[in-house]
Amino acid sequence: MATKTTKKPTAKTLTDAYIKRLLIHGERPKSVFAFADELGMSESEFYNFFSSFESLEEAVWKGFMEDTLKAIQKDENYAGFTAREKLLAFYFTHLEVLRENRSYVVMRWPEVRKSPKSPGWLKHYKEMYYEYVREVIAEGMEGGEIKDRKYLSERYDKALWVQLVFVVDYWCNDTSKDFENSDAAIEKAVTLSFQLLGESALDNALDFAKFIWQSK
Repeated sequence: MATKTTKKPTAKTLTDAYIKRLLIHGERPKSVFAFADELGMSESEFYNFFSSFESLEEAVWKGFMEDTLKAIQKDENYAGFTAREKLLAFYFTHLEVLRENRSYVVMRWPEVRKSPKSPGWLKHYKEMYYEYVREVIAEGMEGGEIKDRKYLSERYDKALWVQLVFVVDYWCNDTSKDFENSDAAIEKAVTLSFQLLGESALDNALDFAKFIWQSK
């Protein structure tokens, strides 16, 4: 039997109730009317906050990203980090934020991993990550950690999005104590990405091949 409330609804009470219901029943409510009725409110009141369940979930994921960015920026040491250290701080903090709603994330994330196109409810989450990681990339280029490569540099953010998907997916499937394996996976993934984005053996090989060609 659904628990009704007489409290004035807020965006948070709606998102919390939606997540709880989704986890208990394993699927979205049949309609906004049914969901609102369960909460003892009118359908019209729901629309004061969200236009649909899709927009509600979009707000949830946007909130995850906002909470992560706020948390790392509160760290007084963060501004002095290298680009690599900033990305590490982001991932560790992001998983801590997601941990508060791990069951929900584990339920929804497979849709991100399996779909060639990100689901609509991930729109703002993804846009905010791109905005953040582009700043990290720019700082990395300025500091010499990341190499500016013609035609490739403009796709670095896409590569790091794939990395974020990998990190969250790994964490969702991590069964180690306190998710220790996820911490190790983050370290290895970020180290590898900066090795590839920075001056690498591949660049040296291409430069050497270019030199040999021009010397003929």
